[in-house]
Amino acid sequence: MPRFTFFFLMGLLLVPGLSWAKLEYQINGLDSALADNVRLHLSRFERLPPGDEEAIEKAFSAAISKGLQPYGYYQPQLQMQWNEQEVRLDIDPGPAVVWGEVDIQLPLPPGALGRSTQKLLQQPPFTRGERIEHPVYDNYKKDLLLGLRQQGYLDAAWAKSQLRVDVERGQATVVLHVEPGERYRIADIQVKGSKLSDKTTAALVNTRIGEYYSAEKIGELYEDLLTTGYFSNAVVDVERNPPNAATLVIELDDQPKDQFTTGLGYGTDTGARGKVGWTRSQVNSRGDDIYSNIQVSQIGEEVALQYHIPWPHPLERYLSLDTGWKREETTDRESSVLTTGIALKRSQRKLWQYSVGINLENERYRQGNNPTETVTYLLPNYHYIERLLFGEPQRPTAVLKYWLDSSLGFNALVTENTLFLSVSIGASYVVDFNEDHGLATRFELGGIMTDDFYSVPLSKRFYTGGDQTVRGFRYNSISPEDESGDLTGGQFLNVFSAEYRYSLNQEWKLALFADTGRTFISSREPFHSGAGVGLRWVLPIGTFSFDVAQPVTSEDKSSPRLHIYMGMLL
Repeated sequence: MPRFTFFFLMGLLLVPGLSWAKLEYQINGLDSALADNVRLHLSRFERLPPGDEEAIEKAFSAAISKGLQPYGYYQPQLQMQWNEQEVRLDIDPGPAVVWGEVDIQLPLPPGALGRSTQKLLQQPPFTRGERIEHPVYDNYKKDLLLGLRQQGYLDAAWAKSQLRVDVERGQATVVLHVEPGERYRIADIQVKGSKLSDKTTAALVNTRIGEYYSAEKIGELYEDLLTTGYFSNAVVDVERNPPNAATLVIELDDQPKDQFTTGLGYGTDTGARGKVGWTRSQVNSRGDDIYSNIQVSQIGEEVALQYHIPWPHPLERYLSLDTGWKREETTDRESSVLTTGIALKRSQRKLWQYSVGINLENERYRQGNNPTETVTYLLPNYHYIERLLFGEPQRPTAVLKYWLDSSLGFNALVTENTLFLSVSIGASYVVDFNEDHGLATRFELGGIMTDDFYSVPLSKRFYTGGDQTVRGFRYNSISPEDESGDLTGGQFLNVFSAEYRYSLNQEWKLALFADTGRTFISSREPFHSGAGVGLRWVLPIGTFSFDVAQPVTSEDKSSPRLHIYMGMLL
């Protein structure tokens, strides 16, 4: 191609306003929703349609009609003007077609239908006299048929589905007749691919042969399989055997034999923190699993080992054999605790959990300049936690969580007479007012009942302060003091927090918070309060929190503290 011709063509492409420039549409007379739908149907005309003036007008009219009819307008009045760059449309949509008679037939008794399907039948969205919308009709059909299939009517189909529009009368008649077919039952369950025993996999399957097929239970089964930690992947398929039998086929891929996790964090309280975890999810075919964790920070170390035995369901009921060692050292105290114990744990789909167990603990501790003490004690304990969801289960608008922790401690040596009962209760409430604004609140109260508080081991007394309690204060620095100014720990605990959250986008939230708390032996002990700002980075694996907090009570003069941690505080 000669150089002159090449540059001439390139210049033409860069000249605005030529015949192949994309058409602009100016639409008048319609609200934004109607105008957007009309513009969507016109978008296929990037240039003027071919043909004479009549052909162009006919093409535009057809596209405009297709954009208006789904919203009930079948008789628009149009005025058009156009040139090579712009089309001006003055549109009067005309009278709207409204809903008229509704004929919905489903030959099944209400007792055979789920609550959502009954609601669809009792309250169809076709209110007589209101303007019709085709998407409402289409979505209703989809939801009704999907609801039936999710309840086991896998062959449900339309015997008749019509939207009859009478333009002259200005009314639309809905005719929907469903042929549900027979309701399917689970005739067989096949589990493939895992080395777990049949007994353990059977305990995981939440449906039994002979039960009706339920899509909701299949979804719960899929979630349970992955939550166990046994499997890297799970596929739950349903094979239909008409007219009413279904085979549940579950294909599983076991996790690698050994899995390792690592984590890093930082807080002004604790300095840098490092964590290494090791898990073996299938010690044997019964499904026993073992987990160990090592954590190191500037204020101490912790080693934990847990061995879980399904009894029989690994998520809903199991025995936990625990042992561990924890050392913690702060400015005026040091504690080292060796623990071993057994607990029965029960839970229900992350909504509630309780644990009943007994620990044997040996603690060696020193407070201030006092001599080091060693105590060995038995600790029967009970823990309970429950979550209440408000709104849609998959996307709740509010979550209320409350918990109870209790333990009875007594010295394992008969020569000693140390007895104490420690109880703490708490609750948190998180609510989203809308997509942008939310509020989180939290409180915790605790108390130790004993005849001799100072005989209670140091690790069982109450302390507060730090990134999980009263931010702006050093970790566990809020406590009564003895005559030497050393922290003694408290017999009672009060902590309250409130946090406002503003969504910057789907991943980031801004937080403004205030915390207050105290531990005390005498009720005259003051509350210590802090406030600050933070960022929340919301990821599928959890939430990273970045907080800067400052004490606000007059007696506290420490500088702002930085907290970085994984998981939501409240």
